[in-house]
Amino acid sequence: MSAADRSTFSGSYKLTGTEGPRFEKGTVQKLRVVQTDASIEVTQTIDGHPYTNVYPFDGKEGVYVSPAGVKGTCKGQSKKNYLILESVVTTRPDVNDPLVQVHTKQKWELSRDLKTLTIRFSVDSPQSALNFIEPWTDIYKRD
Repeated sequence: MSAADRSTFSGSYKLTGTEGPRFEKGTVQKLRVVQTDASIEVTQTIDGHPYTNVYPFDGKEGVYVSPAGVKGTCKGQSKKNYLILESVVTTRPDVNDPLVQVHTKQKWELSRDLKTLTIRFSVDSPQSALNFIEPWTDIYKRD
């Protein structure tokens, strides 16, 4: 699929709504997105603190660092009208808990007018420790 055949998600966005559990009220969250044929670079800024990850589209894994500083891997898939971005980190839910692997999947979709970005999140862990995290949706408006 050529770049001309799919939506570009490049641009700046501000979080305007959330459906499901998410950040505390008053948290300011923005995204800056740079998409190429090879990858998508996402800079997520939460209350003024930027976190940048590059999700490769070639099936290889990139380096991922969560907002909490946990390192893992990431990759992306570019479809005609949406993106799938995935990350995997190994962490401890609590100091004395055993290590668990957490797989986060994001499905990105742009509105027809390209002004609204909807990101649907799901979190999965082979260990039952984190399976209580419910899916949520973030809604952003293009700046």
